[in-house]
Amino acid sequence: MSITLVVHPTSQPALHGAMAAVAALHSGAQLQHLPARFPPACGADAVQHVAAAGMLVPSGLLWYERLTGQPVAPTASAKAIVTAARDHAIVVPWHPPVQAAEQLDALLAEARTQAVPVRLWHVEEYEGRWRLRATDDGDCPADWWQRDAAGRLVRHQPSDVPPDVPGDALRIGLVGTEHDQRQVYPATLACLADAADALGIVLELRFLAPRSVGPADLRGLHGVVLPGGSDMGNVPGQLLVAQQTLASGLPTLGLCLGMQSMATAVLRGLPGTGACNLAEADPHAPIKSFVPLESFNTPHGLPAFRVGDQRVSVADPQFAAWLGSETQVRCNHRFGLNPALLPLLREHGVSIAATDASGLIVDAIRQPAHPFYCGMQGHPELSSAAGAPHPLVAAFLQAARQHAGIAGAP
Repeated sequence: MSITLVVHPTSQPALHGAMAAVAALHSGAQLQHLPARFPPACGADAVQHVAAAGMLVPSGLLWYERLTGQPVAPTASAKAIVTAARDHAIVVPWHPPVQAAEQLDALLAEARTQAVPVRLWHVEEYEGRWRLRATDDGDCPADWWQRDAAGRLVRHQPSDVPPDVPGDALRIGLVGTEHDQRQVYPATLACLADAADALGIVLELRFLAPRSVGPADLRGLHGVVLPGGSDMGNVPGQLLVAQQTLASGLPTLGLCLGMQSMATAVLRGLPGTGACNLAEADPHAPIKSFVPLESFNTPHGLPAFRVGDQRVSVADPQFAAWLGSETQVRCNHRFGLNPALLPLLREHGVSIAATDASGLIVDAIRQPAHPFYCGMQGHPELSSAAGAPHPLVAAFLQAARQHAGIAGAP
């Protein structure tokens, strides 16, 4: 067998491995990847794609899973990649700005040692689109690829013209900078577009910078998404938005950190917990809404880091209608909803919609008195694909459409 090395000189996390994914799709090869190191300027969530097997990998490897339907493998050594290539065709992304030249040297040396042929494909860029170019006469795909209006990696169509946004478009606020959502962690935008396409909805996305967002930014919106992320500097803005939408009835979806912000916003409005905050964001908060998993008082203990595909038991009837009585979600968190606060939440009507198998980790919440105030501790956006949106995301857009009174709402 062989190795195809796809050389793309970009440091953008959302493009890491993107054209290697195209090469894998074209040739039916497996994608393997060497370690990458992104400078801080690339964004806090550069390596936040959750692989099913339980590790974090560069966020652009999302495209391999979306294009091929195959799970991305863990980061591998040069020797492991070459050994795998003895039995399988392997594609390896190579991004010089974020990968050490010594790794490439080691890969090529190991390939010579094991007599595994290596071919080079380079990424050619022109006006925001890309294609692969072979250095030999190999079977290289000729198609140009681009990212669509929602940032999804798609084949370029020569007639592509950005559509006008109609007056009845669904206006969704996404609490994050456009840079982070497009260039660093692209999965949230992609999942919203998947659901909108399936429902025949035209989206108008508005990016709400979490460090400067205010109540006025929510005017005219039909729904809000609070995404995940590892930057705790975004928490104050998420909390402000979650408190506003909780009070106003604006449909709100929370993903991972977003769910944590939503639960904390509820608690801040209840007697005795007005000063609560996430321990990760404010270790000195007098009341901590989310605490380290390893601090849970359980005889068997909980993992300090819950990552990868996790089984979830669904108790809430509305969530069960969307997801079934049991589902699977990719998780990436070290903190969980404080068990000591669950009675207070239940007393005030909050539904603990889903938990892990032990019943200790809260995996979803819902406020039944609200038109749509739902969050999941995991990352449902990573289980979305074109033509197969995640049911929770689709339900959110349905609720936003109903809130807006746009034709087509149930």
